[in-house]
Amino acid sequence: MAIKGPGLLREQNQKKLIHLLRKHKQTSRKDLAKLMGVSKNTISLIVDQFIHEGVIKEVGIKDSRRVGRPKILIELNADAFKSLGVTLSNESVDYVVTDYCLNIIDKGSDKVDSRQVGEVVACLTRLIQRTKQAHDGLIGVGIGIPGIVNTDEGIVYVSTKLEWKDVPLHSLLTQSAALPEHISLTIQNSVKMTALCASLTEELHHNPSFFYIRIGEGIAGAFFQHGQIWDGVSWTSGEIGHLPVEPAGPQCSCGQTGCLEQMISIRSYAQWMSEHEQAPTQEQMDDLLKQYGKYLGVALISVINIMNPGLIVIDSPYNSNAYFKQASLNYLAANALEIPLSKTKIEFNEQPYMQSLGAAVAVIHNYEH
Repeated sequence: MAIKGPGLLREQNQKKLIHLLRKHKQTSRKDLAKLMGVSKNTISLIVDQFIHEGVIKEVGIKDSRRVGRPKILIELNADAFKSLGVTLSNESVDYVVTDYCLNIIDKGSDKVDSRQVGEVVACLTRLIQRTKQAHDGLIGVGIGIPGIVNTDEGIVYVSTKLEWKDVPLHSLLTQSAALPEHISLTIQNSVKMTALCASLTEELHHNPSFFYIRIGEGIAGAFFQHGQIWDGVSWTSGEIGHLPVEPAGPQCSCGQTGCLEQMISIRSYAQWMSEHEQAPTQEQMDDLLKQYGKYLGVALISVINIMNPGLIVIDSPYNSNAYFKQASLNYLAANALEIPLSKTKIEFNEQPYMQSLGAAVAVIHNYEH
């Protein structure tokens, strides 16, 4: 039954309060009332309830030397809530269990033939039941799928990697795992979930918009704005991998030629390596990655002009190569429109973001919204 009226407002205030405590780590009732724009009495009722339930704890006094009534500091009991984040690859189900502050408390990988939907559902069901028994306070399960996913209904329309088509995963899992109402199930494209993981970093957290790009066996992106991933009407937004960047390039599965994914994905790199009878020299590899950087720059111009993000995050195995990064930036400097480029920061992250952790973040993100 849908919550209405005062009950809905109370639930919204509870979630907003938990979000602020997760964000600020420690604060006081008075500061929370100011941040939320509600009365101190409203905050006290919520905090007292959460203290009684073990969700919040008092941890000391702020500015005890000041004149007047001291502020009692409160913080989340991060262990009160748990999140299970899962991603599917060709041969395994990779997972993490986190507390509410996204500290990893358990992780692992279960072998499975991911092409077999029935086997995947059975494997996920065992994992969920195992997690429920081992970790109290599970609030949700997030599952990242490489493919086009209807997030609203949990339907995997197409996953080339898994060889799935029109799989109602949410419905299958809900029945198989017998999830109670208080445990949510979120199914989303794995790259978009990873973008949520990226959003937790300090710089991205304070940026109202960024575009996340992941280069792997395929190439995909996600646009994050004002705390939300933009899915698009067909859940296919962010498909930067299918931007044509080389007119003379090979044909892509999408029907175009020279798509970014065809030119610089890990598969393309592996194919290039296989064409050499002897290991390529460092100079040959640098020349290749210069070309990869240029192709990425071509695609980034479209992102900058159309999406106009404040920040672009490139999550790539080539980021350790200075030629790759510089070639991208040089192409942008020479060809992008001056004003939008000047307002867009380009970041090549040093360590890849963990996809299963992104799935756990999605659970908490959805819990707070």
